[in-house]
Amino acid sequence: MILTGFGIRDSISQSGINQFQQIMHYQAVVSLTDDAKNVTTTLAQNPRYEQSLGLYTDVVSVSTSQEKVSEVSLDATDQPQAFKDYVSLTTKLPQNGLVLSNKLAKLLDVQTGDTVTVTNSDNQTAQVKVRGITTNYAGHFAYLNKATLNRLFSGRYQVNTRLVKTHKQTAAQENAYAQKLLASDKVVHTEFISKQKRAIEQQAAKLDPIVWIFIFLSGLLSFVVLYNLTNINVSERIRELSTIKVLGFFDNEVTNYIVRENVVLTIFGIVVGYGLGNLLTAFILRQAATSTVIFPLTIGWQGYIIAAVMTIVFTVIVMVVTHFRLKRVDMISALAAKE
Repeated sequence: MILTGFGIRDSISQSGINQFQQIMHYQAVVSLTDDAKNVTTTLAQNPRYEQSLGLYTDVVSVSTSQEKVSEVSLDATDQPQAFKDYVSLTTKLPQNGLVLSNKLAKLLDVQTGDTVTVTNSDNQTAQVKVRGITTNYAGHFAYLNKATLNRLFSGRYQVNTRLVKTHKQTAAQENAYAQKLLASDKVVHTEFISKQKRAIEQQAAKLDPIVWIFIFLSGLLSFVVLYNLTNINVSERIRELSTIKVLGFFDNEVTNYIVRENVVLTIFGIVVGYGLGNLLTAFILRQAATSTVIFPLTIGWQGYIIAAVMTIVFTVIVMVVTHFRLKRVDMISALAAKE
């Protein structure tokens, strides 16, 4: 349970890192007007601008005969090779067909080779085969190339969005850049990825107190279990331990007689706890996942070390308490007592 507490914290934080560092490699999404021309000149007015890629984007719904998911971001590109530098897909963008994000595919219960129906923002529908499923942690996405989009929706492709790469900026610099772009007649809306990233980080930070309480209570439970098991063990074997003392064993030797069993149980508990902790964390993360967000099972090495150290510390404390209790054992009374 201690390990699970660290796993919940690490997994929630890792979902944002994976999404905005390993999958998305751009810093802003700029929505354009219908007649935007030479927009790169406008974008390049910011000295922190690096480069950008034009896309056709739309908010669509994707459905099967049984399920339907709305608010899906459809991205179409005419530069598949350049697109890899902006969005990392775990499958190749097909020449003919659609790539769905994994959570979307799961909600629709579809696999590669199945056919889905796409309804665009103008309520036009088209059927298309799923050619790949890619990893994604936040939101629903569908990817295809220009030729497939034009075939599905009769020459629909037109660049209406640019993915923009910039050097690192502060929140104030991003706001100033967005205001400057909106002042032009070429940009409708600008959204920085850092804003989404900060929102996920804030949500994770709000969960920190709950996670630490979970870890504290798990540690307390571990201590109580160890203490009670040791007490029961000593109580049931008090005549045996008294006999050993009568035979001339020193206090430390008598304590070691009990302690060795606790050490073995502690090592066994740590090893088994690592496995069960991962299983419990995976179960909780599956239950915590929403319709748009999934959490990768991630437990940092610090979690493993702290969980093991806490268990060892509790075992040592119990050993010390047990040692002083055994020193005070009245051997005569224990041996004279009836079973």
